[in-house]
Amino acid sequence: PSSPSAAKRLYRNLSGKFRSSSSSFEEDFGYYSQFPRGVSVHWGSQGLTCVEAMFEAVEHQDMDTVQGLLSRHSAEELDLSSPNSDGLTPLDVAVMTNNVPIARMLLTAGAHESPEFASTGKRLAHLAGLVEDAERRADELMAALASEPASAEATEWQKQLRAWEWRQRLFRRMVSGMCGAAVPEAPAQVCLSVTGADSLAVTFQEPHSVNSAVVTRYRVEWSLMEEFEQLAGEAVLEDCHSLCYQITGLTSGCEYYVRVMAYNMKGWGPTQTSLPVFAIPSAWRQCDGREVRDTGHRTEALEHLLKLVKNARQQWDFGENSKIQGPSRKHSVSKSLKYLFQSTSKFVKSLKRGLYLATVFYQGETVLVTHEDQIPVVEIDDSYPSPLNQDFLWFTKVS
Repeated sequence: PSSPSAAKRLYRNLSGKFRSSSSSFEEDFGYYSQFPRGVSVHWGSQGLTCVEAMFEAVEHQDMDTVQGLLSRHSAEELDLSSPNSDGLTPLDVAVMTNNVPIARMLLTAGAHESPEFASTGKRLAHLAGLVEDAERRADELMAALASEPASAEATEWQKQLRAWEWRQRLFRRMVSGMCGAAVPEAPAQVCLSVTGADSLAVTFQEPHSVNSAVVTRYRVEWSLMEEFEQLAGEAVLEDCHSLCYQITGLTSGCEYYVRVMAYNMKGWGPTQTSLPVFAIPSAWRQCDGREVRDTGHRTEALEHLLKLVKNARQQWDFGENSKIQGPSRKHSVSKSLKYLFQSTSKFVKSLKRGLYLATVFYQGETVLVTHEDQIPVVEIDDSYPSPLNQDFLWFTKVS
């Protein structure tokens, strides 16, 4: 067994890092929650930042504390994607202990897994090393207590021993979670739609079964080949709440096949092809397979008509003219508007063949009507010229 001096050195190096039980953590966080954002809080001689508090809360599976920290601090302040001294991020701990609610909260806040775990083998090897280290340090403390039970530092050794034994159980639980999990099933209801001449949109839903492991990312692949022998592109989606992706920069008129797969701590699951199986980026003008005729000429003609309409509207814009012409013009306009709603005005009750002018004034759900509860309609002419039909026919062709 290790010597007592080795245990003393171990205690000095780890002083203030662990606490004996989760109950003390809950009491301490109740004190911590009273402080403003970004303030480092001290328990006795020990200071605990919001980053350390987040790790403590996730390790103790305290969902209320995690939610409180996320609501009081930004992702940058909590440093959610940086590993701790054990090489783990908060999301790693939540995922490997299969704490789905906390893992989902962390994913929503923008947390990521440690980039060191590129494969399942590396993750298991890292956990095995953490378990071995916790066992070794617990054995050193037990040896120190057995050799010097009456030492002045025995009480602190007991606290450290309980902390390392608790962490040993935590790491073993992570190993069990890893061994008992499997890759997720394929995403459900993968739908493909055309959104433009060079773009497609793919939407999907979570797998029906994640096989005891939280899905932390998705991958979308698209190809010009039905069997995906060669990919035209791919994208990894780490925002697991926005289950959609816009594929842009595609070639118009080509068939594109799309598939989606999900990822958890055990790796990538099977792929799910889209429905429909393929889609062709296109615009509505290309549906009949013919090119648009005289596009430039029609555009110029419509722009010319728009210019004429704007000029006509400027001539009847009374906003500036009323200021130039003085109050007499404003008075005459007000008088003419008032005249329209007098009882002697000749509003039309029933429409016949002719030209009429109708005006609708409204505010919210209230509509201005005449004293006979009708919309104001005034007859302009009892007949209309024959070219009017031709004008309407021309307008329908243009539109």
